[in-house]
Amino acid sequence: MMIRYLIIIGLLLGISCRKEKWNDRNKLTTSQNLLQTIQASNDLSQFYTYLVRTGYDKVLASSKTFTVWAPVNSAWAAVDPALLNDTAQLRLLIANHISTLSYTGTADEQRIATLNGKKIAFTASAVEGIKVNDGGQFTSNGVLQVIDGAIIPKQNAWEYLNSTSYQQKTFLQSLAYIGIDTATAEQIGVNPTTGAPIYKPGTGEVELNHFLERVNINSEDSLLTYVILADDVYAGEQQRLTKYFTDSTAELTDTTTQWNVVKDLVFNGVYDKDHLPDTLYSIRDSVHFHINASDIISSQKVSNGIVYIVNHIDYDLSTKIKPVIIQGEYYSGVKDATKTIAIRTRVNSVTGLIFRDVYMYNYGLASYWLNYKARLNSVAYHVYWVAVNDVQTGTFPMRVAFDDPAVTTIPYTTVPLLNYNEQYVGDYTNIRYGVHNVYLVGNSVTSNGNNTILLDYIKLVPILN
Repeated sequence: MMIRYLIIIGLLLGISCRKEKWNDRNKLTTSQNLLQTIQASNDLSQFYTYLVRTGYDKVLASSKTFTVWAPVNSAWAAVDPALLNDTAQLRLLIANHISTLSYTGTADEQRIATLNGKKIAFTASAVEGIKVNDGGQFTSNGVLQVIDGAIIPKQNAWEYLNSTSYQQKTFLQSLAYIGIDTATAEQIGVNPTTGAPIYKPGTGEVELNHFLERVNINSEDSLLTYVILADDVYAGEQQRLTKYFTDSTAELTDTTTQWNVVKDLVFNGVYDKDHLPDTLYSIRDSVHFHINASDIISSQKVSNGIVYIVNHIDYDLSTKIKPVIIQGEYYSGVKDATKTIAIRTRVNSVTGLIFRDVYMYNYGLASYWLNYKARLNSVAYHVYWVAVNDVQTGTFPMRVAFDDPAVTTIPYTTVPLLNYNEQYVGDYTNIRYGVHNVYLVGNSVTSNGNNTILLDYIKLVPILN
C-alpha cells in the first residue's frame, strides 16, 4: 500500500514540474506583438525605420505568426547603400528577415522560407552564417531573433546564371516561350472540337522556359550544385557531341546538341569544392561526371546551393549516349491487325526473374512485322535481342529492320532453343538523330513453326569512339 502511495505522489510531482516548466515557457511570451517589441528596442531602431518604410510594419502588427531576424543598428553600416536607397530592393532585403510561423534554432540546420520567396539557413547559433545573439524572444505573434548582421538576399542558380555573359546562359535563355497562366487568363470561349478553353489574347501570359520545366534551377525548394562551362569548354562539348545528334538540318543539329550539353549540368545536393565525390550523377539523366577541384575557375554560393564555373569537365560518354531498350510487348503497330498477338508473363529459369514477351504463332503470313518507336542517336549500334524459344522444339529465324521493314541490312538470325541470354544479331548505323521506326520481322514463309515471332526485348548499344 505504501509503495502504491509513493508512486502516486511521484506521478503528481512529475506532472506539477512539467506544468511549471510549461508555465515558465509561457512567461517568455510578452503581451507585445513583434512590431511593438522591435519598436521598444533602442538597438533595433534602424530596422524599425526600414519596416515602416517598406510597409512590413503593418505585416508584423497583424495577428498572424512570424519569426523575425532583426539586425542591430551597427549591422546596417556594412550594407550597400544602393540596396537601402532603392525601395524595391529594400523591400526584398527586409522581407528576407521575416518568415511565417514561429522558429527557434536547433543544432541541425533548417532552411526557412522568407517573405521574399528565398530560403535561409538557420541554426541555434546563426542564420546564413550571421550570429544570433539570443535564443529568441517570444511575442504575442511570433519570435524575435536579434542578429549581428543583415541577411542579404542571394541569387538562386538561375538568377546567377542570368547575371553572367556565358554562352550557356545565351542558349538557355533561347528556350523561353510565352505560356498561359490559366488562373489569371480571361476565358472568352470553348473550342467546340476539343473542349479546351479559349482565352482572350494578352491575358494570363507568362514567360516559361523549357529547361526549367525539366530541371528547375530557379526553385528554392531543394539544394543543388550547378555547373557553368567556360565558353571554350562549351564550344568543345558542342564539337564533341554534334556527331551523335546530327539531324535533318544544321539548325536542328545545333539546338539538339546544345541541349544535350546543358541538360546534365545539375546535381542534387551541395558539394564543397574540396570534398567533391569521385562521381557526380546528373539530375536529368544520371550521367556520370567527374569534376576536379583544380578545374573550377570560380564558385558562387546561391540561395539554392552552389554554382561552379569550370574550364574542364569529364563524364562517361556511355552514360550520356545510352543504350536503347525496346520492350517486345510495347509495339505501336502491326502488319495485319486481324492476327492474334499474345503477351506472355514468364520466369527466367536461370535467374528466377519474371519477364514479359510478345508471342505469335500459326498466323499464316510471310514477313509479318511488329513496329516500335525509338529515339536513336546518329551513331552505329550493335543490335541484340532476347528471344526465349520455349514454345516449340524447332528453331526459327527473325530479323530487325529500321525505318522500312523490307530493308535487310541486318539479315535473319536463328532463334535457338531456351536461350535466356542476349543474342547478337548485327550492326546498324543510324545517320539521323530522332525518333525512328524499328521493326521485328518474322520469317519470309507462311508455314507454321517456321515463322514464329518471340521477343522479350531488343537492345541497341552505341559504338562510341
